[in-house]
Amino acid sequence: MLRRAVALTEYEKYIRTEELLSLQKAPEALTCHDEMQFQILHQNSELWMKLVEHELSYFVHLLAERQLPRAQNTLKRVAMIQRMLIQSVDLIDTMSPVDYMTIRTGLGRGSGQESPGFKTMLRIPGELVWPAFAAFLESSGITLRQIYEHPHDHEAIHQLCEGLVDYDQLLQTWRYRHLMMVYRIIGTGTPSLKGKPSDLLAHGMKQRFFPKLWDIRDEVFAEWTAQMAARGKDHGYHG
Repeated sequence: MLRRAVALTEYEKYIRTEELLSLQKAPEALTCHDEMQFQILHQNSELWMKLVEHELSYFVHLLAERQLPRAQNTLKRVAMIQRMLIQSVDLIDTMSPVDYMTIRTGLGRGSGQESPGFKTMLRIPGELVWPAFAAFLESSGITLRQIYEHPHDHEAIHQLCEGLVDYDQLLQTWRYRHLMMVYRIIGTGTPSLKGKPSDLLAHGMKQRFFPKLWDIRDEVFAEWTAQMAARGKDHGYHG
């Protein structure tokens, strides 16, 4: 990269563009043309995941302060970041399998499963977010059953619950999108460094970061079906 003799602008100093743009391989060091895209995409993903952690930590703070509208907006922001992570995978689809194989010679045994940002996104819901939300519900004197049986009577808290479900759903969508990308690049039967992709996905899809928010749906729906059956009404759902 050519260096300028002129002084850095205030923007460049604030964004630290010299450092940021030096974090990629030099053009002459690339294993192939597409490696620049591959490296930038994954570096960018780590930054977005860092922002997810930052926002979820703030969400916990807002809950403690009982600032529900701001907490809800924070979860919306997290969901937007997650959607950008999902969309970014589209760039990998433009690579050929041969170019990916070439890049792997430089990546060695590195794997996205080792991503610190991804590990944080898996860890933080159970370690930080749900304990804070459970404490918030307890202090509010309200149960998930009450919220989901009468959502419009508890609209603000119901929206927070659904925002957490969004996190869960979007993370699983991201995992699935990643699997489709893996199939497209290396095929459906080729094992990855951590095992067969389909097996990894099947294991990951069993994980629920906020299981009580999924279980409550079963409870409310089971109660409804029982009520319909007691009234002799055919609701269309049968075990």
